[in-house]
Amino acid sequence: MITRSPKRAMEYGAGILAAIVVAGGVYLYLRPTQNSRMDVRTHHAMVPAAFSRTAPARVEQVTGNARQALGRGVPRGMVYVPAGWFWMGCGLKNGCGGDEKPYHRVYLDAYFIDKNDVTVDEYGQCVSTGGCMEPPRVEGCNYGVKGRGDHPINCVFWDQANTYCRWAGKRLPTEAQWEKAARGTDGRIYPWGNKFSPHNSCNSLSPYSQRHHTCAVGSHPKDKSPYGVMDMAGNVYNWCSDWYDANYYADSPDHDPQGPDKGTYHVLRGGSWLNCNPTYLRWSSRSNNAVPTYWFDDNGFRCVRRATR
Repeated sequence: MITRSPKRAMEYGAGILAAIVVAGGVYLYLRPTQNSRMDVRTHHAMVPAAFSRTAPARVEQVTGNARQALGRGVPRGMVYVPAGWFWMGCGLKNGCGGDEKPYHRVYLDAYFIDKNDVTVDEYGQCVSTGGCMEPPRVEGCNYGVKGRGDHPINCVFWDQANTYCRWAGKRLPTEAQWEKAARGTDGRIYPWGNKFSPHNSCNSLSPYSQRHHTCAVGSHPKDKSPYGVMDMAGNVYNWCSDWYDANYYADSPDHDPQGPDKGTYHVLRGGSWLNCNPTYLRWSSRSNNAVPTYWFDDNGFRCVRRATR
């Protein structure tokens, strides 16, 4: 048993009391007040999101139970994308476009997205009912060309794409919905992973492709997203519902962002058969945006529908 003299005991007790006082002072000094919490939030807003947010989980698997929970099956020709977080933007150290930053997490509610680009035959059904305008019949455009009924409709401007989706009981995807459906939740760069291969999608990069027009939808099995969505790194660019803003990611909401309220250009995402630069085939690329009346032979679209329980 250890014993201490009264004098030593007093000194020992005084030392403990002093330590408590010092610790309390440090706590009061460092304890976050309401204003300091605001400072912390402001600070984190300035830190690249890739370092200030937790990494998301793996891609959620779509099971029979998940389909049953929706109250109905996945609509024909569409793919189910479950609710949850994913990484949006560019997380590369080099090679990112300025409008692809910051790399950030976004939460989306569950939705369905067309597995393939809207085809010529599908768009033609809308035209035949008087619900859609015919696209131009000029060289490079697929509408009215024999043998291209299963190719994506192209040469459509934004309003034509938006009109078709509404006619079909759907709508154009937001930029965030498009990107999550394309890359899943693990932040991959291309459908097949992080290393580029020119042979894996419908593009003009392969020296053997001799590509002069679009491909039949779904004809490149490696151009398949983790959810099973096809041709998002080739074939045709896809119109999105969002207005384009190069700085939107810096202030965008992290739950179901809808894009800016107004703008001059609408967003086009994905790659196309005309692409000859792998940078533009990355799923985070935002390099191809256009005025709503723009059309060309490398732009098309696909639609989404909200998944309700």
